[in-house]
Amino acid sequence: MKSVIFKTFIATISLLFTVSETISSQNSSLGIFRSHSDIGNVELAGSVKYNSESSEYVIEGAGYNIWFERDEFHYLWRKIKGDFILKARVEFIGKGVEPHRKIGWMVRNDLSSGSPHVSAVVHGDGLTSLQYRDTSGGETKEVKSEDQAPDFIQLERKGNNYYMTTASCHEPLKTVQIENIDLDDNIFIGLFICSHNVAVKEQAIFRDITITRQRKKRSGN
Repeated sequence: MKSVIFKTFIATISLLFTVSETISSQNSSLGIFRSHSDIGNVELAGSVKYNSESSEYVIEGAGYNIWFERDEFHYLWRKIKGDFILKARVEFIGKGVEPHRKIGWMVRNDLSSGSPHVSAVVHGDGLTSLQYRDTSGGETKEVKSEDQAPDFIQLERKGNNYYMTTASCHEPLKTVQIENIDLDDNIFIGLFICSHNVAVKEQAIFRDITITRQRKKRSGN
């Protein structure tokens, strides 16, 4: 009798563990992404070009900044639920106009200009930081990395904690983090560019992109 009760008990226990699921390239004009948008009151429309053979993206966009209480930039995005790891090789195209033009990964609650977000950012002058806005229309804050002008960017979410890991070719990985940022569970994720100048469009190329979803699965014996 005890053996039956024990087996029944074990069978009904739900053990949570993480299962990784990498989202692979899909047969569409945007690969693994769903759409792209100008965020905020952008004067010059952005664009995305996707090379299905190399799985590379060229993103062009303008925008005054991603800072203070509102943002302007071009965003290539999809939605995802739960925890994730985002990876990409990134590179500006050309010398650029503004030293604080920006590229990287961004996750945000919605497509409004003042949405809460977390962004793994590389600036044109090499500054690298994990930027965030934790309330709608609130101030933007950042945690700076020691890294300078990396070409690899990873952004990871574990619950309400976010980790940016970066590296340049043949250099050690560097990680910075922020904690207790309460963004939506089902969230926009994507790649972005901001020219930091409303009258200028900049371009960047994004390669070796992977989106890995960390799903929670229930199991019993």
